[in-house]
Amino acid sequence: MAPRTPGIGSARRHRWARALALFGALVVACSVAMAASLGGLSAQQLGANTTVVAPCDTNGVTLAYTTGYNPTAGRYDVTSATVSGIAAACIGQTLALTLADSSFAALGSGTATVTGANQTVTFTPSVDAEAVVRAAVVITG
Repeated sequence: MAPRTPGIGSARRHRWARALALFGALVVACSVAMAASLGGLSAQQLGANTTVVAPCDTNGVTLAYTTGYNPTAGRYDVTSATVSGIAAACIGQTLALTLADSSFAALGSGTATVTGANQTVTFTPSVDAEAVVRAAVVITG
């Protein structure tokens, strides 16, 4: 009996097997490259968690502005603002105050470390008082 020669179907299966093996090697190489780009993190090191971000002051604060005449600009400017009614739990944290116009564009901002119930933030340079329409206070720490 003569040796059997592989048929056309066999050659096609062989090409598919080689293509599949090449594709598998490519997937493994890409996985290794992506893992390397993540700083070497593995599945055991990945995770997620949630936490409640609770404010240190839950009843709000009030603002009072200090203004002064700016003769160079011919207008009144806000030179500082005092944030009042800050809860004791916020002491030692950072207070950021931003003044904005009607389109929410920031006109000036300042920061201070909270030392008590009232905290003054100075604006350098001062801010055009007439343009101030909004204020945003954030306390972080």
